[in-house]
Amino acid sequence: MTPTATPAFAIMIKNRSLKEALEDYLPHGCAAPVLEWFSRHHVILNITRSRSSKLGDFRSRVHPEPPVISVNHDLNSYSFLVTLLHEMAHADVFLSSKKRMQPHGTEWKSAYHKLATPFLSIQGLDPLFASTFEQYLRNPAASSGTHQPLAKVLKSFDQPRDVTLINEIPENTFFALPDGRIFKKGIQLRKRFRCECLNNRRIYLFSPMAEITPISDVELIS
Repeated sequence: MTPTATPAFAIMIKNRSLKEALEDYLPHGCAAPVLEWFSRHHVILNITRSRSSKLGDFRSRVHPEPPVISVNHDLNSYSFLVTLLHEMAHADVFLSSKKRMQPHGTEWKSAYHKLATPFLSIQGLDPLFASTFEQYLRNPAASSGTHQPLAKVLKSFDQPRDVTLINEIPENTFFALPDGRIFKKGIQLRKRFRCECLNNRRIYLFSPMAEITPISDVELIS
């Protein structure tokens, strides 16, 4: 049943109700079941600024303060849905157990699958997304970015931009990040690329979908 009132712990986003915000940020038809979930749970939703380190998070707090789910504001609607459901599953596990669990263990995987599966049958949902997300939910990972089919589909809904992905440049070539750090691309270890940072000689692992700026040898020397 679709709620008729704004939940008590709906955060107001730029003078909009939670219902209005969800309708703006989620694919068509997905706002009502999410709103119904929040009407039944003592949880705050915070739509935040863009964060390069994460797309969203879940924070439990000391009673009686309610837990907080946050999701970056600049995600496309399908990425927003996947991230929000990911964090809602964390909330479900926390609220049902009230004790520390493995962050992405069996309980979270089960909660995520149970929570997200009904969304697959929402009328009007992109069929390629629905089929790929269904495949992902069979064994959801800590980050949707590590599941390459889902990451590729989610990226297809982004606004077109002139960007280069790390999996598009050859091994042993150089690239930079917006913060100025320079890396040398190494081998692929299972799902991520092993890259050396030339600034501090530390090793970092990059998702194949990471956006980078290629650097030529000439630019590096100069």
